[in-house]
Amino acid sequence: MSVPDRTKEFTSASIIAAVVAWIGMSIGPNSMVSASMSLFIAPLTKEFHLSRTTISAILLISPWTTAFFSPLAGRAIDRFGLRRVLLAGTLLFALASMSRAFVMAPWQLAITFFVVSIASAMNSSVGYAKLVSLWYSHHRGLILGLVTALGAGAGSAIVPQVMRVVIHAYNWRIAYFSLGAYILILPLPLLFFMMREPARSNNVADIRRAEANLPGLTRAQAIRMPTFWLIFAAIFLASMALIGTTAHAVPLLTERGFSSLIGTTAISCFFFGGIAGQLTAGFVADRINSQRVVLPYFLSALVGAMIVHTATQTGVLLGGALLMGLGQGAEIAFAAYLTSRYFGLKAYGGIYSLFFAASNVGIGVGLMTMGVAHDYFGSYRPMTYVFGGALALSSICIALIGPYAYASRRAINTAGAGGLGLGAAKVETI
Repeated sequence: MSVPDRTKEFTSASIIAAVVAWIGMSIGPNSMVSASMSLFIAPLTKEFHLSRTTISAILLISPWTTAFFSPLAGRAIDRFGLRRVLLAGTLLFALASMSRAFVMAPWQLAITFFVVSIASAMNSSVGYAKLVSLWYSHHRGLILGLVTALGAGAGSAIVPQVMRVVIHAYNWRIAYFSLGAYILILPLPLLFFMMREPARSNNVADIRRAEANLPGLTRAQAIRMPTFWLIFAAIFLASMALIGTTAHAVPLLTERGFSSLIGTTAISCFFFGGIAGQLTAGFVADRINSQRVVLPYFLSALVGAMIVHTATQTGVLLGGALLMGLGQGAEIAFAAYLTSRYFGLKAYGGIYSLFFAASNVGIGVGLMTMGVAHDYFGSYRPMTYVFGGALALSSICIALIGPYAYASRRAINTAGAGGLGLGAAKVETI
């Protein structure tokens, strides 16, 4: 398989690939499931006469089922190619989303969430990040940041607002149906006609041979490395603390005296900070060939989360939400980037899917522990220290990872000009 060289990365085919990744990430689980999840809690509770705990348990099916199936989907992507897995996942996601409009009992709702979560694992950022990584090396961080910010980031900010209007004007059933119908009518056909991988056959045997020739480690080799587990732990802990806080942001803040409007505004600031983090992280990663560029973003997440948990003034609170989002957005972008730089492209889908699973498990743990702590202590205050410790440990994990194992073409070119020592980085470029 050939990947366009540095001087020819921006071709019509590679630009189309970036657009495909943008479209795919905009209809992924971050924007279509996680971001709008809280809007459906009240109408579902009323419809089925269930407690908030029971509805929350049903909603938790999403992150944990996605976490379970993500490694399987990642291996399928490496084994059978991107088109087969991503297109099937998008179709299943659309149909399963529409089916939620017709459920008549809680057990039916749980089943539809389970199917949606399987589709989410197939149509996650894992595949689209690999698509970008196959087409780009010199500008990989920038493109990953752009498609993540404009796709998952902007989608997470826009979809909840659209769903809020639809639920208010009609009902939750129409909202779920319209979500799936939109994917079926517009994004799916675009993905079908536009998605291409660099110079590869559609034959499964050819795909496997091409993957075997890519530089990098197998998944079995990667999980034996300490670097893998440091990144895994950092993503798990950060997701637990950041999304756990965001999911409970409105009750967390209203109990401290803020209005629900301020609580909602804080969530919006979090998403806008996330877009900034995704955009700047990719830009910086392409220009500084060092893993240390990740650390300031994780530290900003720590500072921001502590402000959100303790602030008593609106301006300070919103600033903290922006910082928290900055760190969370960069975490998403860096997870995709670090996978390619530490483990290569040979088993990119299988390895990155494990990090994606770590994020989803962390989200579920954060959601649950926030609720349990509030029910037990009558306050969210204890979670300030738990989440603060989790984010501090996450930052330590990032600080301990070593130099990149696989250098970018930009780093190689700079080194050739005498401007950069590559240290332990391998000569292979990806």
